[in-house]
Amino acid sequence: MVLLEYLAFESPALDLDITMFIQFGIFVLVFLALRKFILKPYFKAYDEREKRTLGAQQEAKDLAEKAAAATSEYESARQKAYAAAENERRIKLNEANKDATALIEKARKEIQLDIAAKQAEFSTELEMARKSASPEIDAISEQIASKILV
Repeated sequence: MVLLEYLAFESPALDLDITMFIQFGIFVLVFLALRKFILKPYFKAYDEREKRTLGAQQEAKDLAEKAAAATSEYESARQKAYAAAENERRIKLNEANKDATALIEKARKEIQLDIAAKQAEFSTELEMARKSASPEIDAISEQIASKILV
C-alpha cells in the first residue's frame, strides 16, 4: 500500500533537460545516416526500376503496334496477291474453255463430214448392191414362183 501511495503522490517529473537534446541529436544523426545509406539508394533503385518497367511497357506497346501494322500490311498484300492469282486463273480457265470449245467444234465438223461421206458412200454401195441384186432377185423370184406353183 505504501507503494500505491508513493505512486499516487509522487509522479515523475517531465523536465526539459539536456538528455532530451542529446536524444534528439542522436535521432537526427541516425535519420541522416539512414537517409544517406538506405533511403536514398532504395528510392533511386525504385525509381530506376519504375522507369525501366514503364519503358519496357512502352516498348512492348510500340512493338505490338508495329506487329499489328505489319500484320495488316501482310494481309493486304496477301489479299492482293490472291486476287491477282484468282484473276489469272479465271483468264486461263476462259482461254482453256475457248480452246476446248474450238477443238470440240472442229472435231464435230470433221465427224459430220466423215459421217456425210460415209453415208454417201454407203448410199452409193447400197444402190450398186440393189442394181446388181436386181437381176438376181428376178431370177430367184421366178424360181420361188415356179416351185410354189408346181
